[in-house]
Amino acid sequence: STTTAAAGAPDVRAPVALFGSALLPNDAQLQQFRERPWNGVHFSAKYLSSLDGMTECTREVLGTFAAQSVQPIIESKVRNSAAVAALRELLKCGVASQGSSGTMAPSAAAPGPPSSLNPSKLRRRWAPKSDTPSNADLPDAAVSCDGHIVAKAALVEALGLKDLLRTGWVRKGVPAPESVAAHSWGVAFLATQLCPASLDRGRVLEMAVVHDLAEVRVGDITPEDGITKEQKHHIEMDAIHNMGVTERTRTLFAEYEAQETAEAQFVRFLDKLDMALQAERYERAGLDLPQFKEEAAKLAVQYGFSDLIPPS
Repeated sequence: STTTAAAGAPDVRAPVALFGSALLPNDAQLQQFRERPWNGVHFSAKYLSSLDGMTECTREVLGTFAAQSVQPIIESKVRNSAAVAALRELLKCGVASQGSSGTMAPSAAAPGPPSSLNPSKLRRRWAPKSDTPSNADLPDAAVSCDGHIVAKAALVEALGLKDLLRTGWVRKGVPAPESVAAHSWGVAFLATQLCPASLDRGRVLEMAVVHDLAEVRVGDITPEDGITKEQKHHIEMDAIHNMGVTERTRTLFAEYEAQETAEAQFVRFLDKLDMALQAERYERAGLDLPQFKEEAAKLAVQYGFSDLIPPS
């Protein structure tokens, strides 16, 4: 704009360009904001409720930006063409809601896990690692084993359980809590020590290893997340069936979920027992975690192991 200065000379000022930050909705950042607010920024309950809520709020913000000629800066990593397409669609939705247009300039954010940006997914809880690979970056490799084709990307994805922290421990403020993979190892170890001869030990061991595998995609969902058991079952079954694992793995996972066989029910007991024993380990540091032992104590009586976790 042009104005007249006190001395009478024209004062030519360049137009001011306005920019506003926005974050591409993804499960990793959603969980980060739930546990550790970003730079003191307040997020609404709707934004933190789910990826759907996060996405809807982001669209509203982008629509406001477009209406006010604010150029959005997307502060999230965009790793592959699928993410770029999701970003374009999100920007298009925000623009359409206000009947204006906007642009974006992607920039780097804190390191985090890859996300497919699918709002129907929930979340993951990751230990931050800058070298966490994106499946899109892996060579297109697969191997054949006993007639099953296993993709390398599926193997690497499953190993992501090593970086996925157990939600309950994080919420209770446990320092350096265990990962889901560590918990699965604990369940498998207990199977080697406690599995009755009447059960198929091999199947129990395999089921113990894979019983939480879907969490690498949907996260460690707990009752505090507001997800019903039926919804959790549907979400996890959908995830496991879309992973590139063997049919046997999917069958064992489904068997555990159905809880109809003696082996599946015993693995569920071991799942609760591992949690209870882990709670005792954390209690040595001064934490009070009785609620993590209650169900295991009841099941221990049923299986004849009440000396391990006495009823409170």
